[in-house]
Amino acid sequence: MTLAFTKMQACGNDFVVIDDRAGRWVPHESELARLVCQRRFGIGADGLLLLREGTQAGRFGMRFINADGLVGEMCGNGARCLAAYLHRAGLVQETLVLESGAGPVHADLSQMPTVRLTLGPVTTLRSGIVLPFGGQDFEWDEVDAGPPHAVCLIPSIESLAALDLVPLGRFVRHHPTFAPRGCNVNAAAIAPDGSLHLRTYERGVEDETLGCGTGAVASVAIAHRRLGTPASLRVVTRSGEALEINLSVMQSPSLIGSARFVADGHLHPSVLEGLGQTDTGVLE
Repeated sequence: MTLAFTKMQACGNDFVVIDDRAGRWVPHESELARLVCQRRFGIGADGLLLLREGTQAGRFGMRFINADGLVGEMCGNGARCLAAYLHRAGLVQETLVLESGAGPVHADLSQMPTVRLTLGPVTTLRSGIVLPFGGQDFEWDEVDAGPPHAVCLIPSIESLAALDLVPLGRFVRHHPTFAPRGCNVNAAAIAPDGSLHLRTYERGVEDETLGCGTGAVASVAIAHRRLGTPASLRVVTRSGEALEINLSVMQSPSLIGSARFVADGHLHPSVLEGLGQTDTGVLE
């Protein structure tokens, strides 16, 4: 017996998707995430997406678990992938609601493979948090965009490209200022064409990833407030792919981008040894 999975990515942010509407992986979901997200001993991904039943008719649940087993509140790139997964399976048509740990996420799938998400409110919690690192002062804004984010505006895209983000991100993510949840760490800069370029160190992956959807929303919100940039902005991620963010209604910002299928497969039962699930019928 083997466990069926789908590998997906959005802006290079990659996920393992598993249908767990029966809820059989609930007791072991963090352990499962750590296993399947390993890039050498598992499938390899930034996170695990578990499809669950929704609490209301016509809705589905989204359980997002980071590669290190940390349960995340929500993931913008992951939500687009899970919406596309449901669409391909014929479980939804052009619209759906995903129930996440950060509240309901509305998805418009009428322009597949592009998915438009309508998210919950974006809130700036604190501003002007100055943290010295490596002989330089970095100024951060703390934003709740579902998951917690810290955003630093960098003077130029050249400076952004040269930034040694991983040690800086690790320092900020674990800084007592952002305890106890920690935060995703975003460095952003406005390009000459008016787009926003973004790099993100992700909590739970504990490394820089190629894209972060809610990080893009948080960074556009800070650029809009601090620099007066438009409420609708194109965000270029580390992968080179772009997201479209619209904050015209701050209580329900939109996030638009693609979601791509990479592979469908089955995890060999030997990989699952020790999880205590191989004799429960959860495997297909």
